[in-house]
Amino acid sequence: MLFLFDIDGTLLRRMPPAHRQAVCDGAAVVYGVRLGPDDLGQTAGMTDTAIAWRALRTIGIPDGEIRDGLPAFFTAAADAYERHVPADLRPYAAPHATEALAWLAERGAALGLVTGNIERVAWTKLRAASMDQYFACGGFGDEAEARTDLPPLALGRARTAFGRDFTPEHIYVVGDTPDDVACGVANGLRTVAVATGPVHSLAELRAAGADYAYDDLRGLWELPISATRS
Repeated sequence: MLFLFDIDGTLLRRMPPAHRQAVCDGAAVVYGVRLGPDDLGQTAGMTDTAIAWRALRTIGIPDGEIRDGLPAFFTAAADAYERHVPADLRPYAAPHATEALAWLAERGAALGLVTGNIERVAWTKLRAASMDQYFACGGFGDEAEARTDLPPLALGRARTAFGRDFTPEHIYVVGDTPDDVACGVANGLRTVAVATGPVHSLAELRAAGADYAYDDLRGLWELPISATRS
């Protein structure tokens, strides 16, 4: 089995606004504009690419300029995040997150990421939370604007990283927003939703069509998972 995890709101939550500030710092460095963390609006379920497009369009940056600057923006934002991130994010682990990762790993499940975070930001967060050792690969928010484009990237890398194939019925996308559910559904994968994020209730996640919906990651214990390498 392969589990593809979101990070913000799913594995980590209620963190200081280091990521938002890093996006603003990246925009200042590359596009010469001043944004504050509150200017980014509601971002749950969005990729960093989509967040950047929305914020920069709102203040009138032409699309061509935004597109041309994105590679440098991702680098500048990741650099800024490494400056701003607290050294220890373990206190911000979502309920039962570390236990769930260890439990899945003990049962031979392959673990990857499908996250809206810029790749360097994602790995920096997970290292600071002592969770990075559980993950081998992923699809990241600097690779596509649409979240639905990320699972195929993660799946291709998982096949290489783990040296085996995974059938759709053995792949679970795990997240805390309807967008996480939608990206799994769009790719024919199973979905697990947890109501640990700041925005969406358990009822909303169920209504979004999640195959499984739980209050927190302790719900993974209820999945039909045995010690397996499938």
